[in-house]
Amino acid sequence: MKKTLNGALEFPITRGDPDSGFTLHGRRFDDPYAWLERLDDAEIQAWIAAQEAVTHAVLRAVPGRDWLRAAVARSARHARLSPPISTGPHGRELLWQADASDDKLKLMLRRAEGAPLETVIDPNTWASDEALVFAVPSPDGARVAFGKAVGGTHGARIHVLDVDTGRLLPDRPRGTSHTSLAWRPDGSGFFYAACPEPGEVPAGDEAHWNAIYEHRLGSSAPARRIFGDDHEKEYWCSVKISECGRFAVLYKWDYVHANVVHLLRLGDDAFVPVAPVMRSLNQVQVIGDALLIHTDLDAPRGRACIASLTAPTEWRTLIPESSDTLQTISGVGGRLYAVYSHAASHRVRIHAEDGAHLRDLALPALGSVNRNEGEGVISGVSGTWNGDEVWVSFESYVQPRSIYRYDYAADHLSPYHVPDVGLDPSAYVTDQAWYESLDGTRVSMFIIHRKDLPRDGRRPVRLSGYGGFNISVEPRFSAVTAAWLKMGGVLAFANVRGGGEYGRAWHEAACKTRRQNAFDDFIAAARWLVSAGYTTPSKLASRGNSNGGLLVAVTAMQAPEAFGAVYCRAPTLDMLRFPKFGHMSSATVEYGSPDDPVEGAYLCGYSPYHNVRADRCYPVMTFVSALNDRIAPPYDPLKMVARLQVEATQGGPYLLLPLRASGHGGGTTLTALVEQDVDELSFYCWALGVAPPSPGDASAE
Repeated sequence: MKKTLNGALEFPITRGDPDSGFTLHGRRFDDPYAWLERLDDAEIQAWIAAQEAVTHAVLRAVPGRDWLRAAVARSARHARLSPPISTGPHGRELLWQADASDDKLKLMLRRAEGAPLETVIDPNTWASDEALVFAVPSPDGARVAFGKAVGGTHGARIHVLDVDTGRLLPDRPRGTSHTSLAWRPDGSGFFYAACPEPGEVPAGDEAHWNAIYEHRLGSSAPARRIFGDDHEKEYWCSVKISECGRFAVLYKWDYVHANVVHLLRLGDDAFVPVAPVMRSLNQVQVIGDALLIHTDLDAPRGRACIASLTAPTEWRTLIPESSDTLQTISGVGGRLYAVYSHAASHRVRIHAEDGAHLRDLALPALGSVNRNEGEGVISGVSGTWNGDEVWVSFESYVQPRSIYRYDYAADHLSPYHVPDVGLDPSAYVTDQAWYESLDGTRVSMFIIHRKDLPRDGRRPVRLSGYGGFNISVEPRFSAVTAAWLKMGGVLAFANVRGGGEYGRAWHEAACKTRRQNAFDDFIAAARWLVSAGYTTPSKLASRGNSNGGLLVAVTAMQAPEAFGAVYCRAPTLDMLRFPKFGHMSSATVEYGSPDDPVEGAYLCGYSPYHNVRADRCYPVMTFVSALNDRIAPPYDPLKMVARLQVEATQGGPYLLLPLRASGHGGGTTLTALVEQDVDELSFYCWALGVAPPSPGDASAE
């Protein structure tokens, strides 16, 4: 049986369970669609397939999908190349490479200078749903430890490859969800982060108790647990080996709010505390007999410190806090490369070993150098302290991630690999606007469009944001945004509170019971784009992924008249039950806890699933569920769509787009990612009334 919604689309009937619900702090909460959480149930699989059929019928009927696919593929399928990784004493190098036709990056070997490249690991020969998540060569380049995941990029399992023979070793390191691997200098084994084996922890805790283990090659003995926490199950860990080979640098993280750092002296397995108290974010590099420390302790926008290995907890400020946010500090080639966030784009300043400012490094344009990963912000300036080569990564909204060499003596940045993605950066402009939020706070926003675009109030705009977890919205390139620009669309990226653009205070301004600030900032951005003459609400689509998915869902619930369409990808939407999924109880440090009377009431006040109102006309919305998601509950989009389709019939329609064999970050192949981008663009075209260019239209090239 089917029913008609808005007289246009027919969706499957969704049964609700009127008895399903729970009581929290004395209040009863109905949860009629909790049954959709059992994703493996045959009834639910049939319901997902029926919803998917409606969504595909809409998106695949959009005129111009072939143009969209060609435009996305042109910007997604390009040659990729990493800087070389030097290993061993004989000039052996490993590097990452992909041709335009490759779906996945390959690990390649060059045995000596001038020698041809040889393939070490080619995941393109694996099953399409298998992903190479990481690959770390041993110091002599003889072996590679790599993580393989299925159906996404989380939950990797370590394998060890003998490079010369191509044979997989029988080693199977213990634990689950392997990450963050670092070899011992002699190649006898490696340290890695993992969760315990099933059965070693209580049921429901399998995604917790992350720790650092050591695996010895060829050993049948269980890997020994080196470092972790015996009291807080939500903490997670990472590990690095110092360039000198004397220390393992061990990190324990309270999400992105704080960490502790210890050194493990490899000569005698002694622990050396560096930042033993969980009160700040710190990154540590061993340079000679000193520690270079980046911290936000007593410096919300960051500072660089130095400490002696003989007194590692006695820090001396080397580069003081400034008006910009110091994101990373890297010792390369005997100098210090400090990467700052200046109004959400990057600046690189070069300092002497004593902290004296030498010069600024001129970047190609307004853009980004660093990247954000599971181990915090990773510097885009790389190399070794005792080496000569300085590598700089750079990207912008109109230039893909590119690799440059920096010659300090000549003060010259030369391109090493700049991909051709069929987009002329000179044809577009990246502006930065400042607008006022509801409480008067000034918020920045990037706006990107063709230079000749008229500001006539009728442009289709895609507004994106994130607003959480200290993650900054900075200039990044993607194939889907490149295609949107080619279509004549406008991109807007709001630097709302909760991110890390302006330091710890900016992040904490939208944590827990202050999270409404992020929502107010985003709604204000949408309204400013209309008042500034870029668009109208009916031509404005909001787009968010992960925590950004929560952002666009909440703002659509609170200000539905401000948006014409919403694309909500891999979100968390039931804010009263999120700690019950996987490791998400760790996220209470960011969101607050539903079990706390004050924080629980606040979460209830904005939780999208609990704030659907029958009397509101919500915009057209697509909810994207990555069915193999291990980060956010993949069933939340299902429950949200069900509730909206049944209870909010004045607005919509509301589509469910399930991603099969995809994790939180998307598909495991470039082909899958291209198709996901085509579906996203098709949704904007359908919801906003935008027509893709005709094939051969020169204005869209």
